[in-house]
Amino acid sequence: MRVFLTGASGYVGTVLSDRLMRAGHEVRALVRPTSDRSQLDELGVSCFLGDVTDRYSMREAMSGSDWVIHAAADLEFGGPAERMRRVNVEGSENVASLAYKLGVGRLLSVSSIAVFGGSFADGTAGDEESPPVEPMPTLYSATKREGERAIQAWAEKGLAVNTVYPSLVYGPPTKKSGANAILRTIVKGRLPAVVGGDRKSSWIHIEDLTRGIEKVMQMAPPGENYLLAGDGVTIAEIVGEASRLAGVKPPRLALPVGVAKVMGWVTRPYFRLRGFRSPFVPEQLASVGRHWYFDDAKARRELDWSPRSLAEGLPETVEFLTP
Repeated sequence: MRVFLTGASGYVGTVLSDRLMRAGHEVRALVRPTSDRSQLDELGVSCFLGDVTDRYSMREAMSGSDWVIHAAADLEFGGPAERMRRVNVEGSENVASLAYKLGVGRLLSVSSIAVFGGSFADGTAGDEESPPVEPMPTLYSATKREGERAIQAWAEKGLAVNTVYPSLVYGPPTKKSGANAILRTIVKGRLPAVVGGDRKSSWIHIEDLTRGIEKVMQMAPPGENYLLAGDGVTIAEIVGEASRLAGVKPPRLALPVGVAKVMGWVTRPYFRLRGFRSPFVPEQLASVGRHWYFDDAKARRELDWSPRSLAEGLPETVEFLTP
């Protein structure tokens, strides 16, 4: 099949491109002029210059595709707010509307658990039908949710859409992408404190995520959406286990989210003066204040898909991240 892929040079996109190429698909990747396309070139992926914010720039590469996989997103905390809106909202609208106009057979949106705004306050797992936790804790959550609504509007007009919701994505081959950035801070002993240690989150290995996406393409009927979430653990548990595997001492300081917010306000001028970014970023703390624990039983049941546990995936990841 011919697959048009946005976000191809990113963490998920590169691994997904590898999987699709090995399965014998023709992958057409949308890359910006500034993107590092070296890995895509090595895989034999056909790269087309363009940007999701420029609808016309996608037309040539998307034409004739059997599937469009929309994996592009701006998730940089502290980055320009307008850029995030353009990519996550306008970009999603552009991809879906063009796919509809060109008569593309199927569209798969790689969304995020961020669109839910968190899981239930009592710590129980959410699922695909869980209501959003309002207000959205971050601009990323808000824009991803708006982008999803834009895609669903085209689904209501007849575009065949599936959506997957990955949790925190970890695992080789990159050290600073996805949740690897969090794990890397832990294994290097640079985490200043455990904030919101009782908050629970779900973690998915990148190979299991891309395998789940492939399963959706093979088995899912249009209109069905799937959480690809993996194991759920508390923040304290993931910090403790990653520290143990890396042979470093976990942080002695444990802070409630409210205390960390106050410390952020008090210490921000100090970090700004020294030219460093504060470890207590307001948007991140707003997110840490909620549970992000989700149940992917639907994907396991309907897609014959079973992700590895953290007990299986974390040791190799920590070894990869440890200096």
